[in-house]
Amino acid sequence: MLDVNPYDKHVAACLWDYFGSGTPWQRRLWAVGTVMSLKEVLEGSDAVQSGVLSEASYKDLCHVAGVVVGQDPGAGSAEERRLLQASLQACPRVGGSDYIVIRQMLATIEHSYLERWAQVLSGPPLPSPERTARAIATHLLDLGFSDTYLHRWWTYRAQHEPDIRNLAELVKDAHALAHRPESNFEALVPFIGVPGSHEDMPPTWRNSTEVSEWLRENNFDPSELRQSGGFLLSVVARDVHAAMQKISEFVERLAARVNLGSRSQLQPTSLIWIQQEKKPFPLRRSTRGVEVRALARENKLYEQSETSNIDAALELLGSLNEGPPGPAVAGGWAALEALLLGPGDGGDRRIAGDRLASLVACSFPRAELTTLAYAHAKNGTDTLSVEIAAASNNRERSALVAQAIIKGQALALLSESDRLAEIRLRSLLSRPKPVLRDIEQYATRTLRRLYRQRNLVLHWGRMNAVCLRAALRTSAPLIGAGIDRIAHAWFTAGINPLELSARAKIRLELLETSGGVSPIELLE
Repeated sequence: MLDVNPYDKHVAACLWDYFGSGTPWQRRLWAVGTVMSLKEVLEGSDAVQSGVLSEASYKDLCHVAGVVVGQDPGAGSAEERRLLQASLQACPRVGGSDYIVIRQMLATIEHSYLERWAQVLSGPPLPSPERTARAIATHLLDLGFSDTYLHRWWTYRAQHEPDIRNLAELVKDAHALAHRPESNFEALVPFIGVPGSHEDMPPTWRNSTEVSEWLRENNFDPSELRQSGGFLLSVVARDVHAAMQKISEFVERLAARVNLGSRSQLQPTSLIWIQQEKKPFPLRRSTRGVEVRALARENKLYEQSETSNIDAALELLGSLNEGPPGPAVAGGWAALEALLLGPGDGGDRRIAGDRLASLVACSFPRAELTTLAYAHAKNGTDTLSVEIAAASNNRERSALVAQAIIKGQALALLSESDRLAEIRLRSLLSRPKPVLRDIEQYATRTLRRLYRQRNLVLHWGRMNAVCLRAALRTSAPLIGAGIDRIAHAWFTAGINPLELSARAKIRLELLETSGGVSPIELLE
């Protein structure tokens, strides 16, 4: 159990948010870790040499990696970080001296990253708790652990383990976890309908009799299962939930191939069985957190209309939220270009992501204030609770909570996640321009990473790029939040996306000036 002091409590709450599958977009993890950033630089060097990435895009990647390294004690001593930054500033080329320096130092960082963080957390001065949580979470997620597994792992050690230990000791446990070898999972994926000749199936195929025998041998009951055979797969993964993700991607790729190569469709059953697990797992396409709630709020879920760029973008977003990573990256970025590129933009298509980042930054205050408004109304018994309940829309609710925070009124918040959001909003409302600029920059980095991955997929056929899945994990919720604002503006006021993004940019720049507006009015 975690020996809770205010600092450790703050870090713990952030980690629960970062590992939580139901965490709202504004509290999710938008970044990748230092190790992943350096791996992306090395891969990007090869991509530049092959003509897949532009010099400008690669220079931006190296600059951001240098910033990340400079702020991260897990990357080594101040001298080690300066050496890394110098090599990154040179935009290293494959086989060159700076490339070799980064590659060799990366191996050391990857081996001892969380061990170094445990040492940092053993005594003052301590980094900010949110930076600490981001470092721990990004490193473990980038290694391939599922958020479900990490949430359970962290919850047990922080709340249920019998011994009382401090944060540094738990990070040492995380270091041991990171160095644990990947596990081999044997999984059976049955199918109801399988087009083609079963005589020509690969060695992993099992006929219906063999499927039933495997289930009985592994203490599962096959009596209620309708199937025509199945694949017996061997999957290497960090945990069973990560294995399930790999299996789901296998089924999706296989289904796409069968649909292209025959006139029939591949029909998997709804369950997957994994050896040594007590129960089967549902085969479902896990979503990546893209939510465009404006469709339901404005009653547009089933509306039939002439095709517009809004309709096209929403259709493309479907592949971002579900499906194999390669098409998801391509479809997600295409949605941004459909909405946020216009006349005179030239050849730098990254500007579409930059414009969405401005919309994300403008959406952040309202999203957090709305969440806290509902939490206070649910838990509080004061006048503010009554006023929130009587408010007719989220704009009014947000304004009420913002006024309370500015006046120093304590909100009735039960969860630590909400209390941390209140602290962040207190800082944002007191100095909105620098805080929202930081949020915009974080979102810009995330969306530019998605653009680079899109280029690797479309121009290099790289479906196994080192940062592909991390880019999807971090960008998808932000894209959903930004396009939700675009859809709301279009459906309620007929404002097109480029007009809305221009408004966002202007109002972010004019914050804290005589011509500025309140942080909760940025997109109104």
